[in-house]
Amino acid sequence: MTRHLLFAALLAFGLHQPVGAQVQIDRRRPAPAKGEVSIDNSFGTVTVHGWEQHEVLVQGTLAAGAEDFSFDSDKEGTSISVDVPEEWLQASGEDPAFRSALAVFVPAGSRVEVRSVNAAVEVEAVTGRVEVTTVNGGVRVAGPASAVEVETMTGAIEVHALAAPMDIHSISGSVLIEGATGEVRVETVSGTVHVNGSGLTSLEVQTTTGEVEFRGALARRGSLEIETFSSPVKLVLPRTTPAVFDLKTFSGNIKSEFCAGTPVLRKHFEPFRELHCSTGPDDFEIRITTHDADITLAAE
Repeated sequence: MTRHLLFAALLAFGLHQPVGAQVQIDRRRPAPAKGEVSIDNSFGTVTVHGWEQHEVLVQGTLAAGAEDFSFDSDKEGTSISVDVPEEWLQASGEDPAFRSALAVFVPAGSRVEVRSVNAAVEVEAVTGRVEVTTVNGGVRVAGPASAVEVETMTGAIEVHALAAPMDIHSISGSVLIEGATGEVRVETVSGTVHVNGSGLTSLEVQTTTGEVEFRGALARRGSLEIETFSSPVKLVLPRTTPAVFDLKTFSGNIKSEFCAGTPVLRKHFEPFRELHCSTGPDDFEIRITTHDADITLAAE
């Protein structure tokens, strides 16, 4: 009788367990103050926080069907990885059951690298280099990172950092950069590009469709180069900005509050409208080329 009662109790207990339940994570390891932290989570979310502790803490949930979770460290750095079945990658990971949510706390000076297929990624309060690579998912980086590199196919990108340099690559999705200084490079196909900053020494933007706007102040020396196909371009600069302007559009218009009195030209046998002028020494060069969109220079 006792054995039958025990079996019944175990059966009842098993019926009340969630089938395919997610697994909770709460693990930590010592880590160097300026080591490398590598995070690989194909589906779900990754949130990275810089803190003053000399350790890495991982909290969150693993997808029910994840094959393995690894968390390793040595004197050089720390690696965190969620292994998933191969068929998930072929299915694009859209099923909510595929998604693992990781919150990772790292020493603030760490160099952080995040890799994903379909996940939203957020990194904040990290002072080291930040690199994020994903196929589909939004990326947000905030804080005093020493450098930022983001590569994604689809998803909005936001960088709120005084980082130099920044290197952003995207296929589809908006790009917003706040607090840009030093060198910034943005390459995308479709999606708006908005850059705000000061002391910028180099800005390079290449895009096909989507408005491009820079608002802020430039360094004494450097270059700004924007090339688009059907994207309107707008620069909002201090009225006293000294620079050499080289603007060209095929079928758009050029409107400028700089270089008063300098006409927009269309040369014989050339289809482009052009504006070439200078407001000071040639230490900073501004070159903008569009095919089918307007160029606007505004002073503030």
